[in-house]
Amino acid sequence: MSSFSFNVLTEPWIPVVCRDGSIVETGILHCLEQAHTLREIRDPAPIVEFGLYRLMEAFLFDALQLSDQRPEHRQDLKIMIDSGGIDMDMIKKYIEKCGDAFDLFHPERPFLQTKMDTSSPKPLSGMFPAAPSGTNVSHWRHSHEDDLIVSSAEAARLLTTIAPFMTAGGAGLSPSINGAPALYALPVGKNLFETLVLNTPLRNQDSGQGVAAWRSTQAPGRQCTQATTIEAMTWRPRRIQLIPEIINEKDVVVRTMRFEKGDSAHFGSTWIDANLAYRYEAEKVTPIRMRENRPIWRDAGPLLLLNDKEHGREEKKISFRRPDVIELAFELKNSDESLVVQTYGMRTDMKMKVFEWISSSLTVPAGLGRSTRLGELVHQEIERAEKAAYVLRVGVKSLFPREGAGNKEALGCIADRCERTYWQKLEHQFHSLMNSFAAMPKDAPDDPACIAKAAKEWRQNIAQSALEQFELAAKDMDSDSDALERQVRARMRLKTKVNTIIGEVPA
Repeated sequence: MSSFSFNVLTEPWIPVVCRDGSIVETGILHCLEQAHTLREIRDPAPIVEFGLYRLMEAFLFDALQLSDQRPEHRQDLKIMIDSGGIDMDMIKKYIEKCGDAFDLFHPERPFLQTKMDTSSPKPLSGMFPAAPSGTNVSHWRHSHEDDLIVSSAEAARLLTTIAPFMTAGGAGLSPSINGAPALYALPVGKNLFETLVLNTPLRNQDSGQGVAAWRSTQAPGRQCTQATTIEAMTWRPRRIQLIPEIINEKDVVVRTMRFEKGDSAHFGSTWIDANLAYRYEAEKVTPIRMRENRPIWRDAGPLLLLNDKEHGREEKKISFRRPDVIELAFELKNSDESLVVQTYGMRTDMKMKVFEWISSSLTVPAGLGRSTRLGELVHQEIERAEKAAYVLRVGVKSLFPREGAGNKEALGCIADRCERTYWQKLEHQFHSLMNSFAAMPKDAPDDPACIAKAAKEWRQNIAQSALEQFELAAKDMDSDSDALERQVRARMRLKTKVNTIIGEVPA
């Protein structure tokens, strides 16, 4: 028997915010038992925070499933919320069925890991994108890969990031079940209990006999063509075994691990993650992912507002489907309430290189979220701003001699700065835009005059922000006659095109 032990059921390792705002660490059992009195899970690293949420969702979902209480309809979730808390008798019976599966350093069944005796130890930093590892680019910390040493609690938290955020790698190392990391949307309830219930998947797409990672007796390493919901939620794209050691004669820490390829998913688009939004184009289905220099709110349409609405023309038609949990959360809200949605993402090169991660919060009026028609109108206003941003960029680059012909990078940095500030100014207006459309009468969405009135302030801000940024760029240009002539031409074109984009604004 190993001399090291860390029971994730009872040891403190999950950081939660209490009702009074204080932050404490707790084990799985206490977290579930007191979920109705806790505000949220919180961690400085967004991928860890969502990893912890997903672990707790999976734990509760599997317990419900094994007790024949798996929710199937919206009303089932409503009944759960009305119950006021989690049935701990059910949880205790579930733990008995799982057996000795919750010790981080168990010699045979380490939690979320695989027993491996032959692999050579590797630095733990290979599991944490923020730490330098091998040939991975170091963005946040500049140190040696062997310098990362964490406590047992920190190591447990890192393990939860593997299922949702593992990237592809060399030597046959597959990404997690969703491919390259996507943008996860998490509807937030009044307390942690409600949040866990709101994120319970209802879509039953089970195929195969897969179980939760901690209940599986089969080591990962297969090429899988099917999966159950709980298996997908606790997907194992790597075989991992933490190697504990003692420092200062008492503290148990982890600095190395055994790390090999695990399961790989080969079932196309048949798996739909309840926390992801999807883009449908022809036969191609892709989750919505982070994009460079693009704040999350600009993707509010696909993430929160759109559902099976087609865009574009003919063969270029596309449609978006917001996450299942968002759809259900809006249905469970009263129309006069708002839904807070936390989003988590990690931007990569679609392989193993990590550029950035993000956590962002959006508050959406339930009346808007429950009307896909109104949501479509808000999305159209964002697209209107996108067109104006492009015109602004072209206008700034037109200030260069010959309007930048022959020089693709002409004034590129200035155009980037102008566009970035343009979007920052519009972000402050976006919530007002959503509230304006949410307040529209039910018979108004198809009335162009009513739509223009609701979007009046937003469209005015588009024009004002675009022109302001152009003038800021123009004042730094040369003042000779040719430069002034370019400014006049570019300014007139910008005004004309922006006015065409925003249309007639009501007085």
